[in-house]
Amino acid sequence: MIETKSLINETSPVHRRSGTMFDDTDDLELQQRLERFEREIVELKFENSLFEAALERKKFESIISHVPSTIPPISSSQTTTPTGSYQDLANTSATNRGDRLARKRSKSRSTQSDLRIHLTLEQKLAIIISEYEQTKIDKMRREIINEKKTDQLESDIEWVDIERSDFELSITEFLKIKDASINKRTRKLVGEKIDRYFHEHLQTRESLTNKLRDRSSGLKRQIVRLEAQLREKEEMGETLTEVDFNQLQMENKQYLDKIDEKNIELVLHKHKVAKVTQLLNYYKANLNTNTIDLIDIQQRINKQDILYEFTRQEINKANYEQSRANKRNYNLRDQIEHYQVPEILDYVKRKSLLCNLQRDCQVWQRKVELVSMSLQQSKQQWQALNRTLRYYDDADL
Repeated sequence: MIETKSLINETSPVHRRSGTMFDDTDDLELQQRLERFEREIVELKFENSLFEAALERKKFESIISHVPSTIPPISSSQTTTPTGSYQDLANTSATNRGDRLARKRSKSRSTQSDLRIHLTLEQKLAIIISEYEQTKIDKMRREIINEKKTDQLESDIEWVDIERSDFELSITEFLKIKDASINKRTRKLVGEKIDRYFHEHLQTRESLTNKLRDRSSGLKRQIVRLEAQLREKEEMGETLTEVDFNQLQMENKQYLDKIDEKNIELVLHKHKVAKVTQLLNYYKANLNTNTIDLIDIQQRINKQDILYEFTRQEINKANYEQSRANKRNYNLRDQIEHYQVPEILDYVKRKSLLCNLQRDCQVWQRKVELVSMSLQQSKQQWQALNRTLRYYDDADL
């Protein structure tokens, strides 16, 4: 709060010289400076509220403990500023208000005395750390209280649910007993069944109460035994001390470092696996392409084999035809080589003989035709004669 008011006092000459500043600076620059001052004021207000809360808590602690609180010394901008505790800071804040009002009325900055009281960085950090620790303690206390309240409410809710279910079950059983105890003839209730129901219900409740009492006493004995064991361990020094806790923290830190190293190794292995998987996919794609090419080449080879077999058969056939042609050619050549041309007179004689034979053959063919015709006529006459004879034979009969 003191720093905020001193900052306002410092900015008061700026307001007094506003006429000259508007002539020298731009409106945008003034707006930016004003926003910056407002942000600083808000931050200082928050800081002052934090320091005031710490001061009030220190006062309350000093009143309760009746022991003066040890506060680190306060540094000031002048040597005349007293150094002391937060109580001195609170006492000087009231006296400085009048001085600041007097300085505000004065128009000359030469007569002003700078009585601003500043906290060192160590003091601010100490206050912030103490407030942070106190906030953590309050938070833990509230969490413990809330946890206890939550457990209590959960137990109450569970107890209410159990009681409600028991009550509903009791109502249902009572209605059944009531319906069963009505006399069908007179339509009146029979009190013996209802009395027996209430008697059995009371016995059941008493047995349940005894069981719960025994269980509660057993739990109390167990609590007493555990408390005795805990006290015995505390006396023997088997409980965890701060050294053990620090050692466990160190071991935990070492394990966390190992876990980080393993995580880094895991990330590296994952990268390697990703690269290997990428290469595997690449090789798989190449394998599929090569397999398709191999199948195509195999089909082509099969076609070429079929064509080769057909060509080989054609070649064998051509060789066979060639061998036959060669043999025939050889025979023809042999005949040509051994061919002897007859003499001309022999040829003429043979030719004339051939012509005579052909003419005789034609004559004989004509004769055969004539004989065939006569034979046909004779057959017809014979058939006619046979028909005539058969007719006469039939007529005689």
